[in-house]
Amino acid sequence: MPKLRDVRRRTWLLVAGVTVLAVAAGTGIAVSRSVAHTEQLAADKQRLVKACAGLLPEGVSHLMPDDTAGELREYGTMLRPGQPSRSLLDCTLRWGEEEPVVRVRAEALLGPADAPGGGFALPLPSSALGGAGGSDGIGPEQVSATLLASCPKGLTGRVRPSKDLLVSVEVPSSADDSIDVPKSDRLLVSRTAVRAADWVSREQGCGGKPLKAGGSADGSALCDWFSPKALKFTPGSWRFDGNDTTYSERAGSCAGQWDDTAGLAGERKIKAASAESWSGAVGAGAYERHRSSGDVPGGNESTHKPDADGQLRIESSGDDPRLALWARSACDAGPTYHRVSVVPAFDFQYADTVVLDKKDRRRISAQARAVLDRYLAAEDGWPRRAHCRNTEIMGEVEEWQG
Repeated sequence: MPKLRDVRRRTWLLVAGVTVLAVAAGTGIAVSRSVAHTEQLAADKQRLVKACAGLLPEGVSHLMPDDTAGELREYGTMLRPGQPSRSLLDCTLRWGEEEPVVRVRAEALLGPADAPGGGFALPLPSSALGGAGGSDGIGPEQVSATLLASCPKGLTGRVRPSKDLLVSVEVPSSADDSIDVPKSDRLLVSRTAVRAADWVSREQGCGGKPLKAGGSADGSALCDWFSPKALKFTPGSWRFDGNDTTYSERAGSCAGQWDDTAGLAGERKIKAASAESWSGAVGAGAYERHRSSGDVPGGNESTHKPDADGQLRIESSGDDPRLALWARSACDAGPTYHRVSVVPAFDFQYADTVVLDKKDRRRISAQARAVLDRYLAAEDGWPRRAHCRNTEIMGEVEEWQG
């Protein structure tokens, strides 16, 4: 591994009253940030530009404190051929034990994956899916991006080929919290993720489309099918926050909620509903996530059963009770799961329990099926755009207890 300091052991340097640690023992690069080493700092910055195949975030040297040594570690089968590693590339720049890190990682995805969350700052083709946002953990604020891209010809470097490339990027955030992440931070990590994905795709010749070219598939009509009036939901004003506006063949989502500022919804009327689809590795990840909490068909059959008269008691839990209906299809990006849910309005204001009889449950089931049918049939909806076929109903999940 290249070294910014030609030393073979850990060395303490005392310069201008500042103690810095230089580490360059085979696995890392020591980066001195002492003000007294102006020339060395300039050389270090230049070497950082070229480190990690040139894939570290733009301006990374400006993220580092001037009086603290840092360490850069580079791993991965594409950076160190023959070196055992689970990643294609994995570069981590750290300074101080408790300080933030800069990290760029790319790997061939071999199993289920969660859909990236948050708003990716760059347009992506329909074959890719990305997200960016702030960290939720304890410690210095970080901003990260996750990007899932397609490699039709397959990636090598793992025990078996994969057609999915997963890239993750993390840098220190300039925000005071994980909610108000500046656009500049989102843009930085998004750009870095795109550069890393394009580099891997190009070097491996995996057939992936260049992401840097930009351009996204219009999805402005993806959720036009969601009509509370046509579905005979609670009348009045509805909110449609966060509906998809760009199309990705890997996942889609539409949702609506009745505007409760107008008062109380009619008892047992549907006050919220959603429809989601996940394909390929993201589909497997979504199913596993719901299965772990028992929220897939057959996952919670032993609980919340009706009594001998067919009545089901629902207790107030602080969460909205809902009924979910699952289906599966074969779509453009692979095996796909669809999940629609409906939330009836229950009045827990004067009682902690409501009772659903057989008629109530049949009606709510019919409304969930109406949402699914309308979703699957919509000309501009996600399932039609993704050319879903051979759809079969998996069953209901009564998430009455939240």
